[in-house]
Amino acid sequence: MRPNYSEALGDMQNVLMILTSHRLDCFRLCMDMLLHGGSIRRFDRVVLLLNGVKGRHLRYVRRLMAQHPDIPWDQVAGPRGRGWCISSLQNECVRRYPDALYFKLDEDTFVSSDWDLRLAETHAHHAGNPDLALVSATIPNNGLGSWRLLSVFPELRDAFLRLPHAGITPAAAAPVWFYPHLAEWMIRHFLNLEAANQRMREAASERWVPFHERFSINCICYDYRHWKQLGGVQEQDEVGWGKWITEGRKLVVLDSHAVCHHYTFFNQQDWLDRSSLLEDLRAANLPTSPWERSLPGRWLPRAGRILRQLPAIVRRRLARAP
Repeated sequence: MRPNYSEALGDMQNVLMILTSHRLDCFRLCMDMLLHGGSIRRFDRVVLLLNGVKGRHLRYVRRLMAQHPDIPWDQVAGPRGRGWCISSLQNECVRRYPDALYFKLDEDTFVSSDWDLRLAETHAHHAGNPDLALVSATIPNNGLGSWRLLSVFPELRDAFLRLPHAGITPAAAAPVWFYPHLAEWMIRHFLNLEAANQRMREAASERWVPFHERFSINCICYDYRHWKQLGGVQEQDEVGWGKWITEGRKLVVLDSHAVCHHYTFFNQQDWLDRSSLLEDLRAANLPTSPWERSLPGRWLPRAGRILRQLPAIVRRRLARAP
């Protein structure tokens, strides 16, 4: 029986979509945190959006579903790619499960044990507003999330501003998005999500931050009414969706009491993959095995990520050679 969502859902079903494509390491951590925290078992349906998933990744998906038969799984599969390849997966999920409250995560998004409860409460509080578009979690390494966190913790803001290239703005194209060292700094200062959320809930006098601009699509919550108003998720989901919200002055609500991590944007990926951040996120948020705590267990995954970058590095060096 699904736990009470503090009457936040009413008669609506709740559906979790998880988009996964090529980062099996991130997807494993995402799923491990959902399972360990228990939130995945509060959903009426958990739909894996498989964007060109194959090989080891697909075998992991099948094994995961078989190991947890109590979870109401479904999957929508399509070819690898961006644009419609992603939007169509989301739209098919909504068509299968209409009149629901939808939660959407990316494969490299990691959440606390009660993230869904917080977003559902926020949605319920604002659901009477016909302009409500969606609810967004607070993500430390994007413009809006970092702006919110640093405004709540002025001592961190001062330290952040001493870093090279640092600047604070809620805009999507913020320095924390451009410069991976700023993104890593922000994530590491909120590494353990249970502790980060406790700190934020104690310190943030205002829980909700309303806005009408582009949002980050990595951890969101929206309802069927909004999906119909939007006409379904369009080809460029985050960009097109954000443009529609801005032009129509639709409401997006940032929930300060729902801090989660999005590992990396495309322009940060190579830098962060050369770091130990993924291993440190796992160690800070999950029980780890003796192997995972050992030096080889911590270094081998990182070494593998670095090795995968070498061909591209060599090609760039050769292209610059006289």
